Amino acid sequence: MSDRFIILEEWKELKPIECPQRGGINFPCVICRECEIGDVTTSFEEHLILESTVNSVLVHIDLGLKERNDDIEKFSLKRVKIGLSKAIPAIQRSDWEEGDITIMIDDEMAKDPVTLQKIHYFINTFHREWPRFASQAKQAFTKWETQLVREIKFDYDNKFNEKI
Repeated sequence: MSDRFIILEEWKELKPIECPQRGGINFPCVICRECEIGDVTTSFEEHLILESTVNSVLVHIDLGLKERNDDIEKFSLKRVKIGLSKAIPAIQRSDWEEGDITIMIDDEMAKDPVTLQKIHYFINTFHREWPRFASQAKQAFTKWETQLVREIKFDYDNKFNEKI
């Protein structure tokens, strides 16, 4: 994944606006999309879609789950997104498309260079690391499934061995 897709300097240019649709508060235009102030510019990079406005950016990281159609992997991603969205404010809980993870950067986050570096690092590494994370989830599920089947089979085989 190239570093040119994320130009931290451009993100530092995000600025607050008074949203006419939201009573003059600074609401992320990339979410609202109800007026001309929030004109969205979309760009595409390898595994990414970036939607930029004057005060916010959405970065969608496509993990390729649609092509694999793996229910365990989709469920695992959904659970990871729920946890990450609670722990890291920039990560969105909702799906843009099934099989992606979305990050929103607003003008407040853009003021903090450390936050921008962390987001940049996450975007650059999560796509590469996801296959390993998904493999760990599948292994844990398989281990649980094997243990459960063993327990049920044991009960099945031994429940009525005593004379009734």
